[in-house]
Amino acid sequence: MRNRNPFLTPTRNKLGLPLVLLGFAALTACAAEVKPAVDAHADEMLRRMGEYLSQAQFFSVNVEIWQDVELASGQRVQAGRTAELKVRRPDRFRAEIHSAHRNRELVYDGSAITLFNSIQNFYGTVPTSGSLDKMMDVACERFGITLPLEDFIRTDPHRDFLQKVISGHDLGTVNVMGTLCDHLGFSQENIDWQVWIEAGVKPIPRKFVITYKDEPGAPQFIAIFSHWDFETKLPDFVFKFEPPPGSSKIKVKEIRAENQSRKKEEQ
Repeated sequence: MRNRNPFLTPTRNKLGLPLVLLGFAALTACAAEVKPAVDAHADEMLRRMGEYLSQAQFFSVNVEIWQDVELASGQRVQAGRTAELKVRRPDRFRAEIHSAHRNRELVYDGSAITLFNSIQNFYGTVPTSGSLDKMMDVACERFGITLPLEDFIRTDPHRDFLQKVISGHDLGTVNVMGTLCDHLGFSQENIDWQVWIEAGVKPIPRKFVITYKDEPGAPQFIAIFSHWDFETKLPDFVFKFEPPPGSSKIKVKEIRAENQSRKKEEQ
């Protein structure tokens, strides 16, 4: 998973063992070192899911998202929103995100990323081109834009998910909204995350949870996937942004330029 935290290198403790047990202890230590950090079935299921999504030329999916937030009073509540994602490889993407207080769209047509705030009726455009992976990197690095659930959209989800993983386990099969799924759990330095992947010939994600271990109270991000559609084609007009009447175009601030300017001022 592409979180920004450094990889944790686990420490090993030395045990004070009687001399007669040193040979056995050495063998045990060697066995522990070669034991894979991610068990084979968890790795295989994650790989199957990644290949299934990356090989799909287009798909649509609805996502119900819940996230722990803390109010000014200190009370913790769950804030919810929905997202409708449309993907067409190699270079088309649309996300419509709705909540009680915000309605936003993010559209990529292969030549630019457009962000639209429908409540305040303004939009901004960021010129860029290339693959979905490149577009997501540009959006994040230059403009601080993180696409919803971007690890599921990338060219190689299996690789991106496991980049900083310390351990991973197959936690068995469970039902998610009536669908039998393989439940996988993974650990990184500052987060734990879980994914429930549909069992059988269609290994698509049905649920995804991130636990932020380094934040007070370990808040969670929860996403529930539904209405996967790999059949309905997505023509060009789906990814074309048409400014609504009366909308205003604003300049999208570039984080990289802002940071460089700040550094010059500090020198």
